[in-house]
Amino acid sequence: MYTRILKGGAILLSSNIVASFLGFLVLAVVAKNISIDEFGVIGIIQSYTLTVAALLNFQTWQTIIKYYPRIKDDKDLIQSLLKFSFRLDLITAIIAFVFGIIFLEIIFRTINLPEMYKYCAQIHLLSILTKLNGTATGYLRVHDKYNLFFKSQFVAGFVKLILVLIVFWLDLGFVYIIIAFAFGEIVYDFTLNLFFYKVLKSDSLTGFLRKSTKLIKNKYKDIFEFSFYSNLISSFDTIIFQADIMIVSGFFGVSYAGCFKMIKVITGLINRMAGPVSITISPIISELIAENNLKELRSKLLKSFLFLALFFSAGYIIFIALDEFMVRIVFNEEYLKYIFYLDFAIFNLFVGLIFMGIHPAANFLGYHRQILYIIIVLSLIYLLLIFLFYESAGFEIIFIAQLVQISLVVISKLYLTNKKLNLIAFQKSRIIHS
Repeated sequence: MYTRILKGGAILLSSNIVASFLGFLVLAVVAKNISIDEFGVIGIIQSYTLTVAALLNFQTWQTIIKYYPRIKDDKDLIQSLLKFSFRLDLITAIIAFVFGIIFLEIIFRTINLPEMYKYCAQIHLLSILTKLNGTATGYLRVHDKYNLFFKSQFVAGFVKLILVLIVFWLDLGFVYIIIAFAFGEIVYDFTLNLFFYKVLKSDSLTGFLRKSTKLIKNKYKDIFEFSFYSNLISSFDTIIFQADIMIVSGFFGVSYAGCFKMIKVITGLINRMAGPVSITISPIISELIAENNLKELRSKLLKSFLFLALFFSAGYIIFIALDEFMVRIVFNEEYLKYIFYLDFAIFNLFVGLIFMGIHPAANFLGYHRQILYIIIVLSLIYLLLIFLFYESAGFEIIFIAQLVQISLVVISKLYLTNKKLNLIAFQKSRIIHS
């Protein structure tokens, strides 16, 4: 298991380093050539697109990862699963795009932005129509084809960087920055699906669209329920991780949205560095559960909590020492007054990353319905805290509410998984024995 995690993690880490470096270059060029308010508008537009996509465009990769290990020796069932997943990708992408266009007017009136930025948002929403990579992502992950994510991210990042440089060289204006960002997203989706098709061709599965979805639905009658609840869980998580820039702009204004965009750039970079472990561990957890090897799963989870706690504690100390240097290099002096908020956000991120293994474990153990209810309640608590205390606590309430939400999500999932894995009992027995 550890060899597989390290191998997949190493490939993804190299991918994320390159992709993050290219992304950093793009944002450094943009941030140094526009005002903090305009940088905030870019964040709002991206936040709106990502929120709409995450709310309505199903995260079908989770369905592939859960069910593929159970049917991997049956080609007919695999093709049926792929068609079921891809059809959800397509239908929900169209629904998300239509929904995004319809509600754009309401959102931009609420935030009170100029009409030009609404048209920029409409352009960026076009990238949702190519978000058909849930099936590709799931299938490539279960086959450890992490090098293909690297290639896709590199191509997309390079294209985006070239386009942004051309925009500023020719002084084309703000709308062309948005076009460059949207086109970069489209290139990534197209490239990843092209690699997916090549893998399917080598596996003799390119005819999956001709298979009936009844095969997989008859064998696993809960497959749509799992897909539905998994997506809703991701959707309500979106309130924290995607819609936050819109929330910030609504309560504190566009300048703070620019500040928060800066924070998200840096937290996003660090999150992508940690992402390989989370991505590679999900299929392995699914396999251990499919094999009913819960004792091994329990042991791996507890060890991961301890290791990650030590690793991220050291990482936080290093980050505190380098935060001002990082902001100066990538952005400019205007952003230095927001360093405290950046450090707070990194702390919240690390708290969640320490327990990254608990999220797929709770989901694949069958607690997706309970998790949905928990996420709904905690997301409402997050919004309520901001609404009640944004005047008295100021901008800090955003990060306080984040910490409360993240902590309660982790505690809730630990409680649920403890029912089957005895995580707490296992710890107690070790303490008594010692």
